[in-house]
Amino acid sequence: MAKNDRSTLKKFFSEGELPTEEKFADLIDSSLNVVDEGFDKSADHGFEISTTGSSERMLSFFRTIASKYPAWSISYEKDQDKLVFNKVTHDNKAKPVVTLSPEGRVGIDNEKPEWTLDVGGFVSAYGRIGTNNKEQKTIPANGEWHDITEVLTGCHGLEVMAGVGSPRTGKYALMKATALNTFNPSGWLFNFLNFKKRIHYQQAYYLFFTHKIKLRWQSVAGKDRGDERQYTLQMRTNSHYGDGIRVRFYLTRLWFDDGMHESWLSPSAPEVERQVDKSGLDKQ
Repeated sequence: MAKNDRSTLKKFFSEGELPTEEKFADLIDSSLNVVDEGFDKSADHGFEISTTGSSERMLSFFRTIASKYPAWSISYEKDQDKLVFNKVTHDNKAKPVVTLSPEGRVGIDNEKPEWTLDVGGFVSAYGRIGTNNKEQKTIPANGEWHDITEVLTGCHGLEVMAGVGSPRTGKYALMKATALNTFNPSGWLFNFLNFKKRIHYQQAYYLFFTHKIKLRWQSVAGKDRGDERQYTLQMRTNSHYGDGIRVRFYLTRLWFDDGMHESWLSPSAPEVERQVDKSGLDKQ
């Protein structure tokens, strides 16, 4: 049966015409059928699309109406519940470019994303910035220690970038540091001179070393927690910068298996399924 435009169909059913069975068939074939075409529209869900038959393709984008194959396509992989944006080659083969997993992860040139954004290639950017899930983004530059993380336990790797300045005083400092901790070893003999949880710095300052920014690992056992293996990362300036002056810092997490479960369990095992909560801590 043929598909015809509206003008042709109107002629079939104009005054004085006697439509045949074939003309009615043309009318039906020229109309959309929500079952055959796989899409509908409703007040609850808006525009609804589903795959038809054995094909996984839901949408195809052609360069022109005369093109034999599409340039791009969107497919829904039912068996894995994934939505995939594909670049279609000249022989009609789909190359995945963007993959949306059922866990809410996004893969760029990666069909099986393991992280929130998983890129299977190179990333180019003018810069990168760490973020802390807490609303706290600064601490007072008053020479006193302040927590910059939630209470931690287990193994953690953090990168900290911080800066502070006081106008017209010459007091300026920048600090970049990598801080690693494995269950917070403590004790003057067991962890002599903090060799087991060292913090490595890059420092810059304008006037005096007393203006530098420092970090330390602090056990929370003294805060009625009762467990020395619970700890926080703290920051301070070596001196008081003045009232109202604050240190701005950016925190980036470098390690996400705090219990080292992946050392003996498969990364896909339910016991090590990665679920990051609002505090920024990895749940194992």
